[in-house]
Amino acid sequence: MMGEGAIAAQVCWNCKNGKRKCSKDLPACARCAKLLLKCDYEYSASDMNPPKTVQSPASSVEGSNLPQLQTTAKLMYALSDGCPRSMKIEASIPTQVLNIIISNGDGVPSVTSTYFRTIDVWLPVIDADTCVKRLETITQDNNVELSSLLLAMFLVTRPPGNNSSMREMQTPLYFETKTLYSFIVSSGRSTIEVIQAGLLISLYEVGHGMTEAAQVTIAVCSRMAMKMKAVQYRNSSRDIQNTEFGRLWWGIVTLDRYLNQDLSPDEIHLLVGSWSDGVPAMELPVDEEAQSGLPPPISMRTTSGISASHQPTTRLGPFCRAAEAGHLLGQVLDLIAQSSYSREMDFEKARALDHAMQSFAMVLVQQAINGWEECCAAIGLCLSAMVLLHEKTWNLINDSPAYDTRKEAAGMALASAIRMTIDISRRFHMDLAFIDLPALPLPATYAVYRSTLLYIQFSGDDFQSPEWSSNMDSLKSTLGHFGKRWNVGKHYLDLIDIAISNEAHARARSGGRVADGQMQIMKMEMGD
Repeated sequence: MMGEGAIAAQVCWNCKNGKRKCSKDLPACARCAKLLLKCDYEYSASDMNPPKTVQSPASSVEGSNLPQLQTTAKLMYALSDGCPRSMKIEASIPTQVLNIIISNGDGVPSVTSTYFRTIDVWLPVIDADTCVKRLETITQDNNVELSSLLLAMFLVTRPPGNNSSMREMQTPLYFETKTLYSFIVSSGRSTIEVIQAGLLISLYEVGHGMTEAAQVTIAVCSRMAMKMKAVQYRNSSRDIQNTEFGRLWWGIVTLDRYLNQDLSPDEIHLLVGSWSDGVPAMELPVDEEAQSGLPPPISMRTTSGISASHQPTTRLGPFCRAAEAGHLLGQVLDLIAQSSYSREMDFEKARALDHAMQSFAMVLVQQAINGWEECCAAIGLCLSAMVLLHEKTWNLINDSPAYDTRKEAAGMALASAIRMTIDISRRFHMDLAFIDLPALPLPATYAVYRSTLLYIQFSGDDFQSPEWSSNMDSLKSTLGHFGKRWNVGKHYLDLIDIAISNEAHARARSGGRVADGQMQIMKMEMGD
């Protein structure tokens, strides 16, 4: 039995490997106890061949040089059911993950604090209290699935560097996170932590321009979620939409819709939440956290900089609105996919959707007084749905002479959606001083990008006029601010600059004449 105040004969492995001062307390030194590491004093001099550590840890993805996970064969064996317990303990995947985080200058408390202050504001798919409590014993429990989730939380909160391209976002940290997740999925584990990790990895991928990789990750993630959802319905679970899994499900639905909106109509395929996924539809989440015991609302500020007197009733409010907007976007995508095959638009359904989205958008803009972080995801998804619906309707009508009588209405509807995006972009800039950029949600980026391209295409005689240039500067500036958090924003800016250059060259070759006179109605509407 150890006496009180007993100390070890040598420093522990973690402090020795990290070249840190060790208190040599038993059973665990002060540093290992604080960082939730497994403290090991039983090693020999021959074991000392530590990996290189980062001399100057970076807060962003630039300059990352992280320890690697163990070899593929050893890692796969440690995750298998037939692996001896001694081998699992030796592999100690949680310790490897914690070492990766520590080598980049962070610890578990810092990771969780950053995550729940930023991503969780608009995507509350992880129960904070449960997660933090379980992380306290992550090494003792040798919890591999939770380790994967922790690494994904760390990854998704890393902002891009000032000069990071999309390729540079494929960092060692990204590959370590994706590798561990892939091995866990391959081993047949499909717990809620694995699904949560997959959603966060997919979010990181799409947010930093790795769209193809994101589509694969979300497909695997959604398949596991469908299986878990079917089991819950089979067990007659009630109010699933208001549980941690229910919020996770709607997070997957929302990201799946976001990934589909940039596809051509014949490629649209909604993985979850549609009539074709074979699982009973889940109700939208309800804003009822007063009964569910979740933390109180986050503090928001108005344009005056003073805390808003009319706070949101709950933290779940922003997420419920984003889920509703994602649901509307899904209906638009379904309608577009159907029209691409039939070559006919269900105009009655399109009008009903447009009315619902117009009404919802006005409510969201009014609620932005509590802070753009609270409703930006819902606004972005709603604008995306409106622009997408009217753009595809306009394209279908112009391709068919039978719809000539509808051209004017279709053009004005699309122009109105673009105009709304410009107006919201200007309001965003008015409140910029009070916006927490790390908490900006991803979904708003595509709506601004798509509207900007259409504004260039339908500029008519106003191209590069003072008013047109002012609106363009506002849209590009908005994307620039989102690009500080999500690297895909920088990519969109590059594509917009190319589009402007191509339009200018086309006009120069045609002697300054606008190529298509049928844009006049849209030009007039956007100028009002």
